[in-house]
Amino acid sequence: MVKKWLEKLNSFLDFLKKKEFKGRNVDDLLGKGLLALILIVTIAAMLPSERPFEYSNLTVGSISQDEIIAPFTFPVLKSQKTLKKERREAYLSVPPVFNFDPEIENIQKIKLKKLFDELTLFFSTYPELPEPASDSLKKDSLLIKLDSLMQQIAVKYNLKLTRGEMDSLRKIYLNKKLKVFAANLSRALSSIYQQGIIDRPLDKIEETKIDVVKNGVEEEVEVENVLDEDKAYENLIGFLKTRYRENDSEIPLAEKILMSFIVPNLKYNQEITTKRKEEAVHNVPPTSGFVYKNQRIVDSHEIITPDVYLKLQSLAQALKEHSAMNKGWKRTLFYLGKYLFATIMVFILGLYLFYHRRRLFENNKMLLLITTVLMLQFILSILMVNILGWNYLSIPIILAPMLLSMLLDAPVAFLGTIIISLVLGASQGNNYYLALLTFTVGTIALFSVQKIRNRGQMFRAIVYITIAYTVLNFSYGFIHFESFKTMFQNFLYFQLPNSIFTPTAVFLLIGVFEKLFDVTTDITLLELSDLNHPLLKRLSVEAPGTFHHSIIVGNLAEAAAKEVGANSLLARVGCYYHDIGKMSKPEYFVENQAGAASKHDNLTPTMSCLILVKHVKAGLELAEQYRLPRAVKQFIPEHHGTCLMDFFYHKAKETMDPKDINEDDFRYPGPKPQSKETAIAMLADTVEAAARSMTNPNLQRIRALVEKLIEKRFQEGQLNECDLTLRDLTKIKEAFVPILMGIHHLRIEYPGEQEEKSSPILMQNVEKFAKKEPVKENDEKSEKTGEFAPQEKEKTSVKDIPVKTNAGKNNAKNKNDHSGNQ
Repeated sequence: MVKKWLEKLNSFLDFLKKKEFKGRNVDDLLGKGLLALILIVTIAAMLPSERPFEYSNLTVGSISQDEIIAPFTFPVLKSQKTLKKERREAYLSVPPVFNFDPEIENIQKIKLKKLFDELTLFFSTYPELPEPASDSLKKDSLLIKLDSLMQQIAVKYNLKLTRGEMDSLRKIYLNKKLKVFAANLSRALSSIYQQGIIDRPLDKIEETKIDVVKNGVEEEVEVENVLDEDKAYENLIGFLKTRYRENDSEIPLAEKILMSFIVPNLKYNQEITTKRKEEAVHNVPPTSGFVYKNQRIVDSHEIITPDVYLKLQSLAQALKEHSAMNKGWKRTLFYLGKYLFATIMVFILGLYLFYHRRRLFENNKMLLLITTVLMLQFILSILMVNILGWNYLSIPIILAPMLLSMLLDAPVAFLGTIIISLVLGASQGNNYYLALLTFTVGTIALFSVQKIRNRGQMFRAIVYITIAYTVLNFSYGFIHFESFKTMFQNFLYFQLPNSIFTPTAVFLLIGVFEKLFDVTTDITLLELSDLNHPLLKRLSVEAPGTFHHSIIVGNLAEAAAKEVGANSLLARVGCYYHDIGKMSKPEYFVENQAGAASKHDNLTPTMSCLILVKHVKAGLELAEQYRLPRAVKQFIPEHHGTCLMDFFYHKAKETMDPKDINEDDFRYPGPKPQSKETAIAMLADTVEAAARSMTNPNLQRIRALVEKLIEKRFQEGQLNECDLTLRDLTKIKEAFVPILMGIHHLRIEYPGEQEEKSSPILMQNVEKFAKKEPVKENDEKSEKTGEFAPQEKEKTSVKDIPVKTNAGKNNAKNKNDHSGNQ
């Protein structure tokens, strides 16, 4: 059955994918609609379920700008402090109830009498202990009987007597005073039981009186007139001192025996006491008087006194109750307003993404990311305030702004912060302070983490957030006449912990979101930029020329990206990995041939093209194997775009039948660069390869070469699908030139060195670029690729060329290179 339903669901989903509505797939529209609906329902659920109080900004000491008239009669609620005090007084006014047990005294006296009867019997049987010189067997037998009696007394009467104490009792017996001794102890017990012993410490009883229930009659007794166990012991000592001399040796023995017979005879009745106290607390009225309809609560420009503030709070509560009682259209319109507010918030977000972040809007996975971050923020707010009942200042208001800024970009995070601040403020009854706090601190937070690349920047972000919290806290406090104690408490209990723990939580959550939504942050890019990364280590060993080329292209791309406002770190890291596919056949690429003969000499042009194109596929496979993020993988196919492999295309035209040649077979599969970063990588890769083939480069020649190659890529339409402008292209050219000059720097030609070999054809073409003259087709390929055209050698004297470049030396080695660096 389940399998059948799953098949039906899959078929339905396939049906939706095929259906279109105004040029969009239905399943795509349903996905976007579902995400929007989730946000709308959540925001509406966060809003108050009754009418917000419009005077919630007024506090004690502030000035009312309007005259406030009571719309209806309502009771004035007591302040929490007053109500708590009155309820406490009512609670203490009810005396606790104790049940008197008359049997306790009789039982203890009977037990005491039995104790002395047993002692009398024993001492009458064994009046004297054996002498030390007497028979040891007789002595041991008597001691055994004595110990047995002592153990029985300990078990039956909870009284542990020593042999010495037993000997003292024996002497009292021999002096015929044991009955008198027992009678004095019995009188002592009677004296304390008549006063009453309660079963709890007196210092734990807060009331001044207790109710004692004796034989069904309840009597109110002062607490000071009853005893607990400690006080009963003190009274026993006082009583004994009246019967004996102060230094009499019998007093300590009497005290020890009596302590075992003190048992409370007043038992606490918790059930009746709790019921009476709860009833007394419940009967305390929560109100004190009324404010009548049309009565003025406060006039305009008057100060809010504590009494007026109580009336305003009472009015707010009364409005909630009236709102809850509203039925029919009023209630329907209220809920309609909530959902309209939520819809407006989501609509503004969608509108911004549609016009300014179209790629995010078209990608439902990115929309799910935004929805998840916002939902995380809203759910935490509901949990902390509505469920746990915490102060609204405990809400981690910077969580979503920081996540959106690090995962996407600052503009999206800024708009998200505005929406979050409005929603949170509305959810707390139009709380202006919460909205202001969320907007201000959230904005500082999102910009402080936009470029997190080391630990120092993390701590700096925490410091900025703390400062923002502090300034807002004291600014709002000063305006509303809050005490310094309140402001410091708000900062220490809520805002400082949020400043520290929320960024920490964000840095932990970033990795989770990166894995779930395939998003790349600067932290991941920094890890990938480490040249000890396993993939880069492989590249440096298996294709060292490509590795060196990738590092230079990365430096070029980083400099250009900074100039046009692109992600410079992404541009550099993407270029590090853009040619990793060349590791599959490194010997077919000129930078790895080290002067050897080109392997393309014995291949057909179409086969050479297949080998070059294959390195793109191999690179993507390696990227998957090493789990490179999507943003970095995009550089592998996009840095080639759909460029034509000129050399092999023209070679095919020379060696093959024109009918068998299809230009598309000599192009890379694409796609064209979709972002500024991949477009910059394409341009950097192109100019680096061409500049490497130059002899005797100088500023004018390098500038002419860069302008020519960028112009060519622009004319080919390779930059049509990215966001680069003509102004950006100019900045990119200016950024490339000094880097290339630094790489192909000049140095002195030392006497005795071998004469350099250079290409006159290349020199002629470079001069033509500088003069803006047309270049021959085959020569242009050579300049733009730096790899394809065979180059003739020419001896040049030191006199003719006073300086040389490192690039020139490398060029001499690559005279017959027919492979591509594409």
